[in-house]
Amino acid sequence: LIEVLIYVGIIGSVLVAFIGFSISISDARNKTDATEEVQANLRTGLEIIEQKIRAATGVNVGSSTFATDPGVLSLVMADPAKNPTIIDLSSDDGSLRLTSGISSPILLTGPKVNVSNLIFTNLTGAGSGRENIRVQMSVDYKNSGSAAFTYSKSAQTSVSVRQ
Repeated sequence: LIEVLIYVGIIGSVLVAFIGFSISISDARNKTDATEEVQANLRTGLEIIEQKIRAATGVNVGSSTFATDPGVLSLVMADPAKNPTIIDLSSDDGSLRLTSGISSPILLTGPKVNVSNLIFTNLTGAGSGRENIRVQMSVDYKNSGSAAFTYSKSAQTSVSVRQ
């Protein structure tokens, strides 16, 4: 009888340790998935914004919203079909989107993240030949209530219009 109790105690201890280990591994995987999703969306969003600013011939200053969240950037493009190209959010704390000319908007971020901060700043100096725009963006994982899925990342860059 005592041997059976000892065996049951040992097996119970091993099972509890295994379950705790499994939960820990699962939480780490969830955190990694959230981190990868946020970083990929942030990187892709900023790269596309940089490409569009460099390809533009100018900035529609009157149609853009600078130094506030959510910002709006309206770009003048050489191709009339892509003019204007507008970068904004689908809603406050929503998805990053790109609208080229009269085309339908294209979402640049995935459904698992929100862009919680999008600020464009016009850094163009007086008499400067080329326009320079600073882009600040924060991306958050859409949290399902679990601390393992909580992740946010911010980045900023400055880009000059090449033409």
